[in-house]
Amino acid sequence: MATQLLRALGPLRLLQRSPGSAADVPLRAASHGTGLLYPEHIPTSPLQKALLAVGSAGMALYNPYRHDMVAVLGETTGHRALKVLRDQMKKDPEGAKILQERPRISLSTLDLGQLQSLPEGSLGREYLRFLDVNAQGPHVANGAVLDISHRLHQTSRDNRVECQRKRVSPDTRAPTRFVDDEELAYVIQRYREVHDMLHTLLGMPTNMLGTCKCWSRS
Repeated sequence: MATQLLRALGPLRLLQRSPGSAADVPLRAASHGTGLLYPEHIPTSPLQKALLAVGSAGMALYNPYRHDMVAVLGETTGHRALKVLRDQMKKDPEGAKILQERPRISLSTLDLGQLQSLPEGSLGREYLRFLDVNAQGPHVANGAVLDISHRLHQTSRDNRVECQRKRVSPDTRAPTRFVDDEELAYVIQRYREVHDMLHTLLGMPTNMLGTCKCWSRS
């Protein structure tokens, strides 16, 4: 029994890998190895998905800052919701185009200089302000530098720990791994990458309350 449990939980060990910048890798059906549908795909059985769902839910409740566990829970339990989102996107011309072209959002694909040139109060300018407040350290994208490291030097040691906890940018989003459909895998990845824009539109902080409000409005 113990051997079967360890075998079923095997995919969790693969989560220890440090994710790279996944935004440059398109999620498309291709040959990525035996049984793999996209670069980060980890094939799992129904039993493994159930165990992953229970384990990730418990860990996420114990430590809400474990966004990787929240991501695993969504991937292992959200198949029906992802299909609804995918079908809604297909009914909209812009959504259908996104599904066809599969664009990715990251600090390397965003033109931060263009965002900075937009008028005050525009979505792009406010999103740049969100990144300035919530990202940490120097980020370079298309020649524009987003450097907010000076903020950390102005805080106490306790505040630095809090800033590190709240570090948020498109590059910190976990790559999709446990969705056994490459189109649905892109849908959930897209949702993660635009999630910060919901925070921007709603004016919500990146704490647990703010994130729950964004979920309820999305």
